[in-house]
Amino acid sequence: MLWQRVYKVDFPDIGYTVDKLRVSFAVDKDLTEESNKATIRIYNLSPENRARLEKPDLRADLYAGYAADSGTIRLFSGTTIQAFSEDRGADVVTELRFSDGQINLRDSIVSVSFSPGTSGETALREVADEMGLTVQLGAGVQFAAYPGGFSYVGYGRNALTEICAASGLSWSVQNGILQVILAGGTTGVRGLVFASDSGLIGSPRRIIRSNPRADKETEKRARRRKSGKEKPEKQAGWTITTLLAPTVIPGDLVKVESRMTTGWFRVEAVRHSGDSHGGDWTSEMDLIEREKAQ
Repeated sequence: MLWQRVYKVDFPDIGYTVDKLRVSFAVDKDLTEESNKATIRIYNLSPENRARLEKPDLRADLYAGYAADSGTIRLFSGTTIQAFSEDRGADVVTELRFSDGQINLRDSIVSVSFSPGTSGETALREVADEMGLTVQLGAGVQFAAYPGGFSYVGYGRNALTEICAASGLSWSVQNGILQVILAGGTTGVRGLVFASDSGLIGSPRRIIRSNPRADKETEKRARRRKSGKEKPEKQAGWTITTLLAPTVIPGDLVKVESRMTTGWFRVEAVRHSGDSHGGDWTSEMDLIEREKAQ
């Protein structure tokens, strides 16, 4: 069933869609506060259309999938940060590099003030609204209140970090949506099951690594670190490669069934790559066990 590739790249600002020409892509998504990135290459555009696409801050939506499954599913949404074309003899390749939420995160200066007792959720939604972002909350997300009120003037992304840190939360932008989850938590979405007969390619590869996020400093943590009792936190999990899975978003839960491991894991990062005319049409995921490695 997962064999006929379908795709399109929409450019809503100029009312243009690419769905017949050869397109290749590489999409990187994770749970950090840095915007997700994508590179899209389009082959043999007309000179007129190349000129239309080689512009900064041009919005694009990349869709991909399988005709006999769910058709085209939005894989990435962002705006152009770099564009250029190259003559490779048989082909002229236009390479477009995109950033998810780039304009919202780069250009948004906010000024907010809330009275005592205001919930952090109210503050976050107001900041997100000023930044032009829609909010999506993950499983179990709860916000602390501000007994003395809350005010902030500056870059909106810094306000989001401050608000989330106060409630033990983390944020990222996924396809133009502000996703807020518990620190180390999930979106609550239990997604796909990957096995040898349902999209899993090869065997899972074991990963052990340090936590990429700095933990919130507390007096107790400071004392433990000074005494030498504070150990670097590690994360344990697996890297898997699957047939292209465009619905998977960092923070989702997916299940792996293999000889190496079986269970539900949080998607820490996902890298989609594909070529409409052959080659890759796959997703590579870093999966973290729900319990931290000791």
